[in-house]
Amino acid sequence: MCGIAGIFAIDDATAARNLTCDAPPDGQSPLAGELNRMLDTMPYRGPDARGIDLCGGRAGLGHLRLSILDLRPESNQPFAIDDGQYVVTYNGEIFNYVELRAELEAAGCTFRTASDTEVLVRAYAQWGPDCVRRFNGMWALAIYDRTRDVLFCSRDRFGIKPLNYAVHRGRFLFASEIKAILAVAPELARPNYASLSRLLRASIGARLEETCFDSIKRLLPAHNLTVSRYGVKLERYWDYPTEVDTNITPADAAEALRQHLIESLRLRMRSDVPVGITLSGGVDSSSIACLLRTFCRDPLETFTASFPGESFDEAPAAGRLAESLGLHANPVPVEARELLPALREIVRHLEAPIHTPAVLPLWSIMRAARPKVTVLLEGQGADELLAGYYTNFATVVADRVRRGRLRAAAEELGWELRRVGPRRALLLAGRAAGPLWSHRLFRQLRGDESVYRGPLAGGPADEPPLPNRPPIADRLNASLRQQHEGRLVDLLHYGDVISMAHSIESRLPFLDHRLVEFCFRLPGELKYRHGHGKAILKQAVRGDVPAAVLDNRRKLGFVVPIARWFRQQPAETIEPVLLSERCRDRGLFDAARLQRALAAHRAGRVDLSNNIYRWIMTELWFEEFID
Repeated sequence: MCGIAGIFAIDDATAARNLTCDAPPDGQSPLAGELNRMLDTMPYRGPDARGIDLCGGRAGLGHLRLSILDLRPESNQPFAIDDGQYVVTYNGEIFNYVELRAELEAAGCTFRTASDTEVLVRAYAQWGPDCVRRFNGMWALAIYDRTRDVLFCSRDRFGIKPLNYAVHRGRFLFASEIKAILAVAPELARPNYASLSRLLRASIGARLEETCFDSIKRLLPAHNLTVSRYGVKLERYWDYPTEVDTNITPADAAEALRQHLIESLRLRMRSDVPVGITLSGGVDSSSIACLLRTFCRDPLETFTASFPGESFDEAPAAGRLAESLGLHANPVPVEARELLPALREIVRHLEAPIHTPAVLPLWSIMRAARPKVTVLLEGQGADELLAGYYTNFATVVADRVRRGRLRAAAEELGWELRRVGPRRALLLAGRAAGPLWSHRLFRQLRGDESVYRGPLAGGPADEPPLPNRPPIADRLNASLRQQHEGRLVDLLHYGDVISMAHSIESRLPFLDHRLVEFCFRLPGELKYRHGHGKAILKQAVRGDVPAAVLDNRRKLGFVVPIARWFRQQPAETIEPVLLSERCRDRGLFDAARLQRALAAHRAGRVDLSNNIYRWIMTELWFEEFID
């Protein structure tokens, strides 16, 4: 897990300037100086080692190392083989590197380190760009291939690791973080108001190629990118299965899912540094902790966000589970007084006004974990894979109706009525009929749309059209693919950023691509039934995870009491940002309407806490990156 950066001269004239410009007084070449400035912006991504490689002039690669596997200096990056014919800078882990190394050795390759980095670059030399299809892991990588005079970049299948880029003045600039690109091209710090509008209005963020900066893009998940003197070429190398195995029995599916998850955990326990677990009261992280105990008896550390005195505080239950498994529990308190200082740091790392307050407990967890571990296992990805969100109920009911299974649809509606009551059940079911009114009208009725002014007024709230994708016949699986390619990518973005801000490597067992492919071949009916999402996962781990966890219907996810914090402590949370002179002069919000919205929230007439949070994050983003 690391930070990467680089520059590639697309045209020959720019490459020549890299070689012939006079060196500055510090003795560095101009290209080396730029690479070091890029690395200077994100030292937390690689506190253990730092290096650059100029690759003969056309390309320059930089690397910051967080050492996880083969801790020796010989494995530092950029890493070159074959006398510099191939040079890699890489962020992530290839978890099946042991198996790939054996395959490469059988083909005649020799190795000088025990790292996954050398396996990665040898795999490219052996198989070319198709090597990424063999990788089981998470990665954002760039390989300068001197034999072809190209820069090959790739991002993992699900977007766990980030790669941002820009084509600017004849050069291709890339880095783990946008601020590294701005270090050598500060004129690119221009707002992309369409992206900002989508974040504010519809929580659409890192799933898109566009960033919040007008001319800076991100490489999308499951894509390769090749840069040469002829320009930039993009190619998708992986996609989701579209066919469903209708013959598999629930029992066979449950056992196969359990074995896939155990194998994923075995690979993700490969580490030469301490490993811990983020543990909540939910099924996902509890499954990881309990299944880990089937083959690992080490006294691992667990970390749980705690809200003392709140009904949704998961720390007591997580502590009891950790104790029963012989794990060390670490409850991490999250308090209102930390809100604004934490948000200022968080937005600097996120480089976008991220929409969810769930970043706050995660920030506290990573900060508390760093003195004890370097790697954390997390349950991210299970909800989007196995129908964990309540909104999947609408898709399930609509699918039953579409296929003429009215009795089955009525049964699901009955389960939902018992679980959440008539009003919410009918509201969720209504979503199956499609939007009855526009998003914009809904926001006008809610009272927050009129707050926006200037370039944010009337901005887009919908995802731009996506390329045609292979259809998925199973309606629930089709919806889950949208979640996997949409909401999940946004969540993975903030998960990577916040973990790396504290020099922590986050590993996600539910995002082993073999596990994902298996689950997308399962019928949707195995995932959501009798009012329960993740039904097949609960069946799979029923003998490993306590029934109290599996049958808990009060689990709410990462809940943060920001509505109460904003009402009770506005002077510490809202007013220093949204009522500041700087915010008023910026002209993005109508000052009078903003104050009325804040007053309505404080009086308890309406809950606008999520909107207020986004407004705060937007202003903080402008202060950090534009001012």
